[in-house]
Amino acid sequence: MEPDDTELKAPSSLDPASSDYWEQAYRMGTPPWETGVPAEALVRVVREKLVPRGTVLEIGCGSGADAIFLARNGFEVTAVDISAIAIERARLRAELEDCLPRFVLADIFRFAPTAGQFDFVYDAGFYHYIRQTNLHGFLDVLWQVTRPGSYYLTVAGATGETADGGPPQVSADDLHYELARLFELVELQQCRIASPRRKEGYLGWSCLMRRPILRPATAK
Repeated sequence: MEPDDTELKAPSSLDPASSDYWEQAYRMGTPPWETGVPAEALVRVVREKLVPRGTVLEIGCGSGADAIFLARNGFEVTAVDISAIAIERARLRAELEDCLPRFVLADIFRFAPTAGQFDFVYDAGFYHYIRQTNLHGFLDVLWQVTRPGSYYLTVAGATGETADGGPPQVSADDLHYELARLFELVELQQCRIASPRRKEGYLGWSCLMRRPILRPATAK
């Protein structure tokens, strides 16, 4: 018998950079970030054509709903998660839906140095967890997997709402200060982060950024 959703939470005593943290969350049942459908913020960005189709890396893909949505919309998808349970569920979901993104069981910090560079990097919830323990390491990852002109979209919990059981909260100033070290802001919008715990979801940010393209200085 699975525990009630109201009791499901990521194991706060463990490091979010460790596989045990995420395996325990999936072993308990359905984690609070798993809805079975793609994130509304991602759907909007893709449908409004704010990012070009090309190669995409999803960091922390979970059970695969976002990766499958991206693949169905013309992206060449590599989706990484450190949880073996999550990857198993993602591969099964993709097989059932006859859509096969490339799912990789890996620690993103070990995967990134040899992964190559992508046109678009996406995470829903990874940044707002990892920034608490290893922001510097995560910025190194983003540097390794992007090139000038690459886009980065993060969906993160937002400050400004008090609700039990929600995701870690990040302010607009946090986003600017931490991520502007690598990227220029394209769009910052508030959104709702869906969760099986709460019908109305949680307040979040859809933060789309782009790595600057360096242009040669013009002669005077």
